[in-house]
Amino acid sequence: MQLIAARRPPSCPSRGKPDHELSDPQELVSEIAKFCAEEEGFIRSELPVQEMIFRVLLTRNNEPTTLRDLHYEVTERWSTPIRPINFTEKGLGRILDADTYYGFSKLAPDPQQPEAA
Repeated sequence: MQLIAARRPPSCPSRGKPDHELSDPQELVSEIAKFCAEEEGFIRSELPVQEMIFRVLLTRNNEPTTLRDLHYEVTERWSTPIRPINFTEKGLGRILDADTYYGFSKLAPDPQQPEAA
């Protein structure tokens, strides 16, 4: 809960509440998605990769997101000449698999969806 609450920008209405009054993590995620998705500076290229991914997921209301989509966000959208970010999707997968702080998790493949070639 604290990990999410700490990412709220000043524009979030719950920012005025003391942290001990915040009880619903999904409510915070929804608020961040609503107020931060377009806020300049919420995601910055100088952030660590895992923090960027965490914030991308928050702006997407913590909806399941493909590794390919996350890879694009980091390597194409947030990479700059000053901070080039260059690794493969597989490399990003290893970064996320090794996470012990943010709580990233893989979803089991949907048996209704055909395997990608």
